[in-house]
Amino acid sequence: MPSRLARPRPPLPRFAVAWFPAFKGVDRVEAFRARHDPMAGVVAAHLSFVFPFSTAHSRLQVETHVRQVVSRWPPIPVTFRQVRMHANEFLFLAASRGAASIAGLHDRLYTRSLQPHLRRDLPFEPHITLARYAEFARLEAAFAEAEEDLADEFSDVIREVTLLGLEGNGKIESLATIALNTA
Repeated sequence: MPSRLARPRPPLPRFAVAWFPAFKGVDRVEAFRARHDPMAGVVAAHLSFVFPFSTAHSRLQVETHVRQVVSRWPPIPVTFRQVRMHANEFLFLAASRGAASIAGLHDRLYTRSLQPHLRRDLPFEPHITLARYAEFARLEAAFAEAEEDLADEFSDVIREVTLLGLEGNGKIESLATIALNTA
């Protein structure tokens, strides 16, 4: 009896939820990221509410969950001002005003079907990633540059989030823009 060739299963879909700022000065943040963040050419400056995860759930199931949570959450006034190093590999532009509300929405999104994807080993810190370097000397140099170039406050209001689809080839696609509760 001939053996059948097993077809490999397609990879599970990957999703994430993020907010893309439009604050005054975002062009300076993007210019800095273009020099220091390898992901700058793939995805614009953003704050991740739900980090990339693989799931057997459909896009509709994930989007429905995100919509149910986000539509009940009020807009979040935010200010980003502090540049800080994280894990000796990343530079973050940390949220100061609005950080607790961002963390609350993050926690609420990681309920129900998304709960198994929460990384409990990593505390959530609301931020926009500015740089990533494996070599600490390069990270320190980028930190010094960021403290000079990005010394301002960057303020905005989070009024919507974006459901993202991540493809195996590295492409990131915007699947849905979901408004926070504006009633």
